[in-house]
Amino acid sequence: MSSPEARQRRAPPGLIPAALGAGGLAAVVALLPILGDANVSFAEQVLAYALAVVPIGVLVFGLLTLAAPLSTPRVLLVGVAAGLLGAVAAYLARPEVFAGGAPLALLFLADAGRIAAASALALALARHVSSVGVALLVAAVATAADLFSVLAGPTRALVKEDSPALDFLLVIFPTFGQPLGFALGVADFVFLALFAAIARHLSLRPVPTLALGCAAILAAMLAGLLLGTYLPTLPFIALSFLLANADLALGSLRKTRS
Repeated sequence: MSSPEARQRRAPPGLIPAALGAGGLAAVVALLPILGDANVSFAEQVLAYALAVVPIGVLVFGLLTLAAPLSTPRVLLVGVAAGLLGAVAAYLARPEVFAGGAPLALLFLADAGRIAAASALALALARHVSSVGVALLVAAVATAADLFSVLAGPTRALVKEDSPALDFLLVIFPTFGQPLGFALGVADFVFLALFAAIARHLSLRPVPTLALGCAAILAAMLAGLLLGTYLPTLPFIALSFLLANADLALGSLRKTRS
């Protein structure tokens, strides 16, 4: 019978949740398109949102934990490799190709690769956040930038022009009966992982931060579905970071001022 030390060597921290998250996302990508028809109800759309976001949260948690012992250059190198894989798969899985019957495995690789790249970038950036005050500044700047981009800036222009760049900037997920159901920006996953990594780096609450971040994404998508329009997601994610860590953040700010 193997010792606990041997089992730990065989399964690095984070490997199991990363595998579970990747497997869950693969199952969603493979099964949702064949579990319905083209007429997607409101309830089915909401369920599709939840079925996609939950394994993504588990995957991000696993990736951040798995990469935590690595040096920043190695984290970035892994992120570049994952990003290249995701970008190539996204190009091969672009909507006009899917119309001709591209394999769903490409959609999974496009999603997982770019989520992994976003997590790696987030972990590298989080290591440079030195205080709660800087973290709050990041949340405020991210909120303002996303609101401007979606309402009047680059994102609005790209969507209006239906730019080919969207194939790489949007992570597309299936819904019931359709392989191309809804999308989230790559930046949404960068900040989802960033706030969780910052919370861990500053000894706040990383798991509640990530869980509330996933709930915030669901809330943003649900609100957009109810209003019939796309809503910027980063303000919801930033608010979830504040909610998960408000008391600890205030305590840290008071200590800094005293």
